[in-house]
Amino acid sequence: MPKPIPIDKDMIDRLYHVENLKMQEVANRLGVCKDTIRKRMRLYGIPPKPSEVYRKGQDNRIVAMLPRAKELYFEKKLCFGEVCQTLGISFYALKRLFDENNLHMRTIGETIRLAYDKYPQMGLKKGNLNPRYNGYRTNETRTGYIRVYKPTHPKSGVNGYVFEHILAWEDAHGQPVPDGWIVHHLNGIKNDNRPENLVAMSSHSHHQVLGEKAKRIRILEKRIKELETSLLDVNRMMP
Repeated sequence: MPKPIPIDKDMIDRLYHVENLKMQEVANRLGVCKDTIRKRMRLYGIPPKPSEVYRKGQDNRIVAMLPRAKELYFEKKLCFGEVCQTLGISFYALKRLFDENNLHMRTIGETIRLAYDKYPQMGLKKGNLNPRYNGYRTNETRTGYIRVYKPTHPKSGVNGYVFEHILAWEDAHGQPVPDGWIVHHLNGIKNDNRPENLVAMSSHSHHQVLGEKAKRIRILEKRIKELETSLLDVNRMMP
């Protein structure tokens, strides 16, 4: 078993004040815990170092890390936190070291671009590489129609999107929808763009169809109310 190093007043004073080691470093050198060194310092009356002396010793130690810090940050492209972890110093100590040597940290934009370059799996992928890619289709919850991004189409809007039911009808019939005509959904479901559910008609015919549909809806609603009334009457007559 190795012989323990004597922990006397002169030994602690030399390591702590002369060699300017931290209390934890003194404890590591003597093979004891930090609390033991703290208790012995109180027992021997060894005063703590003034803050300016302590900071000076820290600065000397950290200044020696400048070449390594520059290599890690600027050449190996590590992020600031990775440099701190590699060197074993705090964020503020490394930031002070950079500021005192006129070294500028990366901007937020540069940091994000560097992260995307190093870890491409974390960045948003565009086009069909995006896991949420759906062929540039958008389902409008307000109107119920589906639009497809096709900026070269003559009927596309200012954002480059065109109604999918127009494209479906044109693909099925091999011709563009005539000017002034409307592609109508036969079953009334605006996102059911199957070719058999689509019919193209003039605006006048479309208005007639809508009028007939509204008339039919009113008749059916009236009939439903009559049936509900009859059902209530039957329920009252039953014991």
